[in-house]
Amino acid sequence: EQINRRKGLLKKQFKSGGDEYQSLSRPQRLRMAFEELGPTYVKLGQLLSIRPDLLPPAYIHELEKLQDNVPPVSYEAIIKVCKQSGLDIERDFRTFEREPIAAASIAQVHRAVLNNGEQVVVKIQRPDIDRIIATDLAILKDISHLLERRTAWGELYRVTEIVDEFSDAIQAELDFQKEGRNADQFYKNFSRDRNIRIPKVFWEFTSQRVLVLEYLPGIKISDFSALKHTHQSTSKLASQLVDCLFKQIYEHGFFHADPHPGNIAVSEKNELIFYDFGQVGIIDNRLKELCMDLILSMIRYDVNGVTRSLLEIAISDHYVNREQLRRDVSRLQQKYYGMPMSQIKIGEAMAELLELSIKYQVRIPAELSLMVKMLMTMEGIISMLDPQLSIVDIAEPYGRRIMMKRYAPSNIAKNIGEIAVDYSRIVKELPENLEKISNLVTEGELKVKIEHSNINRLGSKIDIMSNRLSMAIIIASIVIGTSLVVGKIGNQFISRIPIVEIGFVTAMVLGLFLTYSILRSGKY
Repeated sequence: EQINRRKGLLKKQFKSGGDEYQSLSRPQRLRMAFEELGPTYVKLGQLLSIRPDLLPPAYIHELEKLQDNVPPVSYEAIIKVCKQSGLDIERDFRTFEREPIAAASIAQVHRAVLNNGEQVVVKIQRPDIDRIIATDLAILKDISHLLERRTAWGELYRVTEIVDEFSDAIQAELDFQKEGRNADQFYKNFSRDRNIRIPKVFWEFTSQRVLVLEYLPGIKISDFSALKHTHQSTSKLASQLVDCLFKQIYEHGFFHADPHPGNIAVSEKNELIFYDFGQVGIIDNRLKELCMDLILSMIRYDVNGVTRSLLEIAISDHYVNREQLRRDVSRLQQKYYGMPMSQIKIGEAMAELLELSIKYQVRIPAELSLMVKMLMTMEGIISMLDPQLSIVDIAEPYGRRIMMKRYAPSNIAKNIGEIAVDYSRIVKELPENLEKISNLVTEGELKVKIEHSNINRLGSKIDIMSNRLSMAIIIASIVIGTSLVVGKIGNQFISRIPIVEIGFVTAMVLGLFLTYSILRSGKY
């Protein structure tokens, strides 16, 4: 009901424009529908815009334009949210600016000064946004279950899992204490890095709906005229950004997932300042190693290495033609042969590789999609700061150092020790497990479960076929029976009943229904 109502509003917006709505492409209509449906669907569109394994490039590019800027809520509503969270603006702050410095679909940000004189920013959640998002998520979950039951696409890509991932992500964004912990983690990760500044969290004033952070002023990294006016070295900033990028991926396994120019600034001391830690990506050790192998294989034009890494990263329940994938990877890599290093974009190249997942019907881990989006965004900023800087030149020696660390004797010894512990437990439990199996065999209780991956779909198809066959037999019986009855009519009363007409009309109606069901299914 909500979706239909919003769709009607969307059409009304274009009523005066005649055929303007009809002239829009499907990706444009989808983007505008998401914007009209509200914050949850905007966030969903933004999530889908980083999933080239789920949508074609045309949809990806259009959904990247989604914006969640909205008018700010009133100061009175802000006071109410703060009081509900145990924060008294008059008591806890020396000054508090009534007008927000930023407003988005989930929260808005105000500048303030604590009683001890420290300058802070206060991020406050919009009233009732949790209830609105909960309602939207319930609708999305119903739709995802329907798609998974009724469509091959939904079943293949497990859309319920995608919606569950999205639900977890947006609910995490609603928890400002979690965002505070993310900021704390970044603060610890870069505590010894003199080139990076992360705002400190004031936990005594922070709650689930209110986040208080240190105020760190700076020049937006995209404001090149202001940077030049303050004599900032943009090439040095670009190098710092590359170093920060690879530290997040290779060393920390914890990265800022939304590093657009509005979330990065430059201090007077030439430090990079990061803001907004609601969206972060976490890469475990296995995925970190696979991503490192993938990037290094790409840099070295190692087609077999790239193919192997992609297959190890991908999530799939069915066979993938390895040789065909290798040929597709080779065709993509030919695009970059002979190209100057400064023009090669790792994020863009990885995004093109991930687009192959649609062709081969495999899923990519959400963390990898986030990382690729982060790489593409950061590369865009870096190329604006210093067009001559080659990320590839920096990535290879950085990756080589990590590889040397991975295969260092101490690390190998540690891995062998962990493997030995795992196998010793298996060996220790083996006699007990064999005894259990032996007892089941002796008692005749051993059962082997065989499950065909598409047995439910096969069963439903058999049901449809049998129903159509039964209907066809009934129609034929009516036609034949009617014909036989016509020749046997002798009773005057029966002869007055239009048996022929009734029989043939019934047969025709059932026949048309059968034809419609066959045409509708598309299986003819």
